[in-house]
Amino acid sequence: MKILDDLSLESLTEQLSRASRRYVLDVKLENYSCKMVSEEKRQYKDLVSRLEIEGEQSSCLRLSSSRTIRGLRELTGLPISRSSYQMSSSQAEADDNVSSRNRSRTSSSCSEEGSLNSPTKASQLSITAKEFFCLMSTLNLSFNSAYDFLTAESDEFCLEPELRIVKHYISRLCSIYVDKYELLAPKLWLAINEAIVPHKCVIYSYRPNHASDPYSSGCLASFNYFFCNRDLKRILFFSLRVLNESPAEEQFEDEMQDIF
Repeated sequence: MKILDDLSLESLTEQLSRASRRYVLDVKLENYSCKMVSEEKRQYKDLVSRLEIEGEQSSCLRLSSSRTIRGLRELTGLPISRSSYQMSSSQAEADDNVSSRNRSRTSSSCSEEGSLNSPTKASQLSITAKEFFCLMSTLNLSFNSAYDFLTAESDEFCLEPELRIVKHYISRLCSIYVDKYELLAPKLWLAINEAIVPHKCVIYSYRPNHASDPYSSGCLASFNYFFCNRDLKRILFFSLRVLNESPAEEQFEDEMQDIF
């Protein structure tokens, strides 16, 4: 896997990172190719072997429930009816049906260099070993191997709902911590749409373990999303961490003039 050059995403990462008077923001907006290099192929084989020893089915690994739905409930104080949204896996499958493209749903979908196919229908909250490995590798690459995510369990990741719900949650959280987010949002989602076509993606998130990951110690708030486009064989990683630090006031004022 490798990060893909994208000047629009790089520019927006910089703008978002500087767009708060009160908080220090760590933002990642990165697009990755899911094509494995030799070392990653070896690591993937090791993962499949570990799963076999543990008695796990590599075509249908367990995921946790949505952090987005729980986060919206905490922000708004209102329950969200399950009938009012669909999961992003259904969103991606619906798009495939419109385009008349059929995906294999057998356990063989997780071949060494196979496509990022969907898991079997045994459970909506499931993921293939191939896609699971790509999520872990994305985190390792994004955080420069400062943390070892290759030892994670599949239920440390969550399946998230359709794009409109995820965008709504990001907007609600950013409106708290990012100054004038509403001015940046149109450019942000235009760039994301051009990079990954998010309405065709399955959307995942990583669930912090509150012990040894970058989303636990020193974070006031955070979100992270993996927009996985199986047709493009790419993952766009969008992460925001609100750090428990104070920004430099004079630097903020100069930079905000450049942004807005």
